[in-house]
Amino acid sequence: MAGWGDDPELERLRNLVDSGWEVVEITDDPAAAGGPADTVKLTKDGQTEEVTSDHLQFHHYVVWLQEQQAR
Repeated sequence: MAGWGDDPELERLRNLVDSGWEVVEITDDPAAAGGPADTVKLTKDGQTEEVTSDHLQFHHYVVWLQEQQAR
């Protein structure tokens, strides 16, 4: 996984979640080309988006999203 620096995909994911997009699926790929990566699929008003990153902060945010979904 990449380090702690800025991750534009994390910002994109946060903006989508903050704008009311619903997380419908979270997957991880431990064998991704750049190292382990997470993918989050979201939906809103019949549209879908997918955000993927191998960044460590992205992974921590995804773990938090999973915990929120479990509640």
